[in-house]
Amino acid sequence: MSEVLQVAKALSRSSDAELVRVIGIRLMPSGAFKDFFDFSTALLKPQNVSGAIAGLTRKQIIAFNNLLQNSSTKADASSLEVLATLFLVEKKTTNGKVTFLPLESAVATFKNLVTKSLLSETLDTKAVSTDQAAALVDPQAGVGAFETVQALTELVIELEQRYVKEVGRGAVGLPELKRLSSHLGRSVEYARSLYALAQMSSLVVLSDKRWRVGSHYLTWLKSSPTERWLHLASTWRLLLGEDSAAELAGAQNLNTAMKETFPLANDGITSHMTRLISLAELIGLTSGDQMSSWFSPLMEGDLKKAGSLLTSELPKAQNKIIVQADLTIISVGPLQTDTELELRRFVETERIGVASTYRINSLSVTYGLETGLTEKSIRELLAKLSDAPLPQPVDYLIREAAQRFGRLVLTESINQTLIRSSDQILLTQILNDTNLKTISISRVDESTLASRFELDIVYYQLRDSKYAAIRKDAKGKVLSNWSAAGEADSIKSVTKSVLADITRWRDHDKRLGEAPQGGDIVRQLEMAIKNKGSIEVSVNINGQTRQFTLEPSGLANGRLRARDRKADCERVLPLTSITSVRIG
Repeated sequence: MSEVLQVAKALSRSSDAELVRVIGIRLMPSGAFKDFFDFSTALLKPQNVSGAIAGLTRKQIIAFNNLLQNSSTKADASSLEVLATLFLVEKKTTNGKVTFLPLESAVATFKNLVTKSLLSETLDTKAVSTDQAAALVDPQAGVGAFETVQALTELVIELEQRYVKEVGRGAVGLPELKRLSSHLGRSVEYARSLYALAQMSSLVVLSDKRWRVGSHYLTWLKSSPTERWLHLASTWRLLLGEDSAAELAGAQNLNTAMKETFPLANDGITSHMTRLISLAELIGLTSGDQMSSWFSPLMEGDLKKAGSLLTSELPKAQNKIIVQADLTIISVGPLQTDTELELRRFVETERIGVASTYRINSLSVTYGLETGLTEKSIRELLAKLSDAPLPQPVDYLIREAAQRFGRLVLTESINQTLIRSSDQILLTQILNDTNLKTISISRVDESTLASRFELDIVYYQLRDSKYAAIRKDAKGKVLSNWSAAGEADSIKSVTKSVLADITRWRDHDKRLGEAPQGGDIVRQLEMAIKNKGSIEVSVNINGQTRQFTLEPSGLANGRLRARDRKADCERVLPLTSITSVRIG
């Protein structure tokens, strides 16, 4: 059997978790493949095999070389298991005995890339972490972790309140990046890295050409700062690979350790490693390429210890704010998670940090009321946290926003969005607002305007122009992003995930064995002929189904020519009679 068929069969028998892992480590675009044969063919392409071998650690390179020399040791066992999951070697179990056989495609590439001098080099990147080194690195790394966790929380909450379009293929527009970077007081590149990290961590997702909060969003909001950081750190470790992570434990300089651990890294792998190094700095695993004290425990899989070490460097949470007459709210330190969550429902941030500044306005209060808060609950929370009477301007703002809540209502209609209000002056102002020309608003009657754009687009455009609009469904219920966050977007994110692609491959594989389409049958037969493989076919002969094990040799004029193994004769079968095909 050819390697393509061999690997395809092995892929089809692999678990979803194993497939996700090989897709991630081999950096393969799962959405580009129709089935396991497509994926197998791609895995075995010379450039992809070369990329996989270039991404091997020194320990895995030695294990592969020992396998080729028939000198494998017990110490190679774990590395050989990894090579099998990467489909560079084949794992076989016969009578309880496990053996590993290198794939020919991998052997040829390995011999071209690996030199004797590289195999003779020793690796010595390990160093004992000292208290002095930790004292210098940990405070800075802790600040980096704290700021990134805060910035990501800011990003996902902002995504609920803004309509951020996809630009190009999976990118964020420069104006949106500039807005975020200005809001955070950081560079555009920092904002771009935040989006990348948020997407990797399932905090945001692309759906229907728009950036939305993702499947992990609700869990993130309800988690403590340490739990949020652990989610990011675990994501980073997953991107690196568990086996590679173990080899980095104990190293002091990440950049140097990466170069030493991955001696064959080519341009593609180097780019991947450079990205990981950058993200490590972003989430506080390192500071100036020097590892923090929680880096090694994380690499060893001790999440509890890593989280404990990080927590000691994070600012302590408290529940005290100062409400000022200029409508700003100052927290004298990081707020407790549940307090932060409640406050963020009706305030906007002006500056985030150890001591953050928020602002309350009519739009933010309207958003809070949309999520189910009341005028009373907003007042009570502010009074409790500030332990002082509310300044008169704040008191007046909350009362006015509550009174005006629902004055401007959006509803979905057939091929349009209706904008209703009893305030004709407000509707006229909206109709004449030049900032809203892009959504083509027209008058229907004295109390109604209409736009041909969908409900969400109109809602966010009005909100961006400082109009406190709310949305209602067909039953008159107020729609809120806050209460719905995560649920709908989680479903949408799954449809675009690697798991969905794997499910699609399995469905295709099942259909081939049960009720394949004509094009599927031809494709499978052509694959078997090209790779000199055997097939099992079901053939309808005079209303009866018969099974044959064949070695196909040709396909022409709607007929299959093949050698029947059992009968030791040649058969010619019309394609219209073949009801199913299974390779191997």
